[in-house]
Amino acid sequence: MRNLNKWISLALALMLCVGAASAVAETAAYTEAPMLTDAGVYGDVKDRLPKEPMVEDADYLTIGTYGGELKRSAGGGNWDAGKPIEEGLFRFTTLGSVEPNVAKGYDVNEDATVYTIYLREGMKWSDGAPFTSEDCVWFYNAVCLNKVDSKGVRSCHKDANGDPAVVTKVDDTTFTVTFGTPKYDFIEALTVDLKWHYAPKHIFEELVQDVIDGKDAEALALGKEICGTEFSDVGKMGKEMLYYFWNYPGIPTLNPYVLSTEEGKNSIKGEYYEYVRNPYYWKVDTAGQQLPYIDKIVYTTVSNVDQQLMLLLDGTVDYQTVGMESIQTILESDTRINIYEWFGGDWGNVGTQLHFNLNVDNENLKALFNNADFRQGMSICVDREEFAGLYSDGWLGGGQAAPQPGALGYSEEWAAKWTEYDVEKAKSLFESAGLVMGTNGFFTFADGSEFVLNIVSVADNGAADTYKILEPYFRAAGIKCTFKDSDRSNIDNDLMSNAVEAMLYPVTGIGDISIILKPNSMVPGYATNVAWYGTMNETTATGDLLKLIELKKELDVTSDPEKRTEIALQMLKLHEENMWTLAYVEASPTYHAVNARIQNFLADGVWSDIYRDMGIAHCQCWYIAE
Repeated sequence: MRNLNKWISLALALMLCVGAASAVAETAAYTEAPMLTDAGVYGDVKDRLPKEPMVEDADYLTIGTYGGELKRSAGGGNWDAGKPIEEGLFRFTTLGSVEPNVAKGYDVNEDATVYTIYLREGMKWSDGAPFTSEDCVWFYNAVCLNKVDSKGVRSCHKDANGDPAVVTKVDDTTFTVTFGTPKYDFIEALTVDLKWHYAPKHIFEELVQDVIDGKDAEALALGKEICGTEFSDVGKMGKEMLYYFWNYPGIPTLNPYVLSTEEGKNSIKGEYYEYVRNPYYWKVDTAGQQLPYIDKIVYTTVSNVDQQLMLLLDGTVDYQTVGMESIQTILESDTRINIYEWFGGDWGNVGTQLHFNLNVDNENLKALFNNADFRQGMSICVDREEFAGLYSDGWLGGGQAAPQPGALGYSEEWAAKWTEYDVEKAKSLFESAGLVMGTNGFFTFADGSEFVLNIVSVADNGAADTYKILEPYFRAAGIKCTFKDSDRSNIDNDLMSNAVEAMLYPVTGIGDISIILKPNSMVPGYATNVAWYGTMNETTATGDLLKLIELKKELDVTSDPEKRTEIALQMLKLHEENMWTLAYVEASPTYHAVNARIQNFLADGVWSDIYRDMGIAHCQCWYIAE
């Protein structure tokens, strides 16, 4: 966990990239993958690269060779396929600092109200069209300000008063972002919160304008024409095509790989699909070879964890994130597989996190969920050690929703809070929270109405099995509950409409390596898919929840690093005192099982959404050595 300390401290120090430019590979000429040369349709590689390509030169990388397929298993797209290939304007390095990526660099004025961002001259989309500042400015002004992508203006683009930034084009490779108040952490916040800040205007301009103008039928027809998918409404279309854009064929990207347009290989809902090399990719290695090395990423859709493991063991799949209970089996297999251990920032095991919507519409439920006695009762009515043994086959112990050792805010007291097993005390706490034991052995509300804890989760994530283990504990304590799982898109819609009452294995688990860098899961109002605060924001929060939001606003206008850390610790202390969320099993490292033929895999990393999980491993630099 000492590595986690290193990452956190480095991540809090903003790397100034004033006037920065990528290093130029020391080579007389750039080279390309043989498959592109053999195709004979793309022209000279130097004409496809920007004037100053980004050079991948991390210390752990070796010069690779071209060719082959990276074989993966998947459950149907979205972030599973997106994060490993995502390209933002800026990115985190493997040391945790921010560096230019799609952007070449930036300047910031003295009071941190105006940021000037520079792009790479001559850069192109994957369809060969020019990528310019117009794509960045139009995306913000047309898509974000009008919420066409369902997300709208992210917190990174809001000043201390909540007002949106003004984004203006300077020239084809330069644009500015202007705030009404100082925004000291804009570049880091952008890297975490919005990431790409662009979309292909030449593809979407007419469609987006139709959506803005209320011409839904015309917009939907254009959407189908672009990617071949018929959407039910423009809200769904905007979210899918402008937020989950990598999941649809025909949409140009800046990523190293794009979804195939070939029939039978172009649907993430199919049993098999491919992401193929982007011939206009804008990065090279230190020898001047255009990346990526591997020709394509091929996905075989699986339905369960056992099938994933089987495909890994027989060599059908090259890479898989696995549980520690599978490691011994993997190491004993005939296939040569390396195991890499990455640390993370989850507060307890996310699969056992239970979130109660503190802003739920039902007033009885809202009062109950906001009562600390109820949450404590729900915590101590579970025998954590017994449950953890059943949940993890004995590999993990009991735990709580608290920072891991070595992380900012960690304390032994917090990690152990409300973890004792005491059913009778739990029942007493439920009564203190206003519940009344009924004649059938289950608690009701004081007004005599039935209390049922309706728990939801995403289908096929294992939560259904977890619930089967948890439910008897709840029932024994007098809590009647139900469970329903459904498709991720349905859950997302329910979260955005505040229809979720309680969630097991939440879409966004609470905790990360830094509440400063990414408050989304820990501060109300900073995301649309966090179950424990739902649609709560500054106008609806009260008490310590409102204080938490106010501290975040104070953090936003504070430049001194020591003071920022002090504020962050106050925010974390509020979480410790209130225990707004629960977890029943301890967090564990993330384990990656990688076929030995895959080279340049990052051995010592941190698994965090801040670093885009597998995205920080930079699969464009992986190559195959049989």
